[in-house]
Amino acid sequence: MKSSTRVISAVGVACVALVACVDLFHSTDFTTLCESAAAQGNPACGSNTNTTSDAAAPSEAADAGRTRPDFCLWTAEQARTEASRACAWLGACEGPLGESAFGPCVVRAQLAFNCNAAPSLRPTGAANALWGCLATVATCGEVDRCVFPGGVQPCIAVAGTSSACGDVGGNVAVRLECSGPAGRAAGVEPCILSGKTCSAENASTATCSGAKGFICGASECSGTSAVDCTAAGIRTFDRGIDCANFGGGVCLRADGGSVCAPSPTAPTCATESGPTCDDAGATTCSNSRESRVNCNAIGLPCDVTKPIAPYDLSAACVNRTAGACNVADACLSETQLKSCGRGGTFTVDCIALGLGKCKLGSSGRASCTAPNP
Repeated sequence: MKSSTRVISAVGVACVALVACVDLFHSTDFTTLCESAAAQGNPACGSNTNTTSDAAAPSEAADAGRTRPDFCLWTAEQARTEASRACAWLGACEGPLGESAFGPCVVRAQLAFNCNAAPSLRPTGAANALWGCLATVATCGEVDRCVFPGGVQPCIAVAGTSSACGDVGGNVAVRLECSGPAGRAAGVEPCILSGKTCSAENASTATCSGAKGFICGASECSGTSAVDCTAAGIRTFDRGIDCANFGGGVCLRADGGSVCAPSPTAPTCATESGPTCDDAGATTCSNSRESRVNCNAIGLPCDVTKPIAPYDLSAACVNRTAGACNVADACLSETQLKSCGRGGTFTVDCIALGLGKCKLGSSGRASCTAPNP
């Protein structure tokens, strides 16, 4: 075992320190239905449902004796159930923050676990590896191994609340929220959940971002990344994503801006078009390939009345009606958690999943608590 001490940020306020970096990983070889020769060309599987990027990524199975399930064999109901389970464990063990809060996480997890939700924009690369790992967790140690490829990074003592990015190996795309005494982070957001990395705005503030972070010159494709520059005070901020984590794995320029190419098995289309809604979901045509997200499959309507980023078609899955869920999270009982995600309401019974009681944090986000050791 090797250990080291390293400060992530030390300009006025130091936010996070690496206390230990331990080799906790192993590899597991397996073949899913979607990787079999018989499944090649199946649009429900995409082109690369089980690939990983060259960058450090979580283990494919959190336990040596447990193999990753084949998501393409799951029904929509199974995908929804497993999404709730994975996200409840993530929040309980690491603390909810941003997209790791229960509601937003369940939306993202269903897009990964339901092969019919976005068949041509399936997660790949590091995003695919993370979801595959979270789908199998049964202990907080296993969640740690999924989220922190470089080893768990606790916080050092801070005054008030601050946030920072991980600074080693696979942890550079992890955002942490630190509050009070040294120890575990109060909240953890693996930015790869939404295809992003982590960027520090200053010594005490970090956020999930596109590849260019807070040094963003022009909205374009930069390698596999869809760069989307927006004003952020006197600076510009990249709110884009790395297309290496979705569909065909590359960024392409289209009439509406940078888009993530769908898998090669996506249907062809003749006329370039931005996102439109039908009864089931959103569709767009770029570079003669159709991308589609079935919003109904993840329990949300399709709405493009407000502009959405062309590189994230799933953003069209949102409930903006009068009945949308837009209040703070809540513990409906000692064990029942309720959380909003894109206007949808998501609930789970913590005890039924082997976790502790529901807890409402100071951030207004609720989570299950970790099970007793």
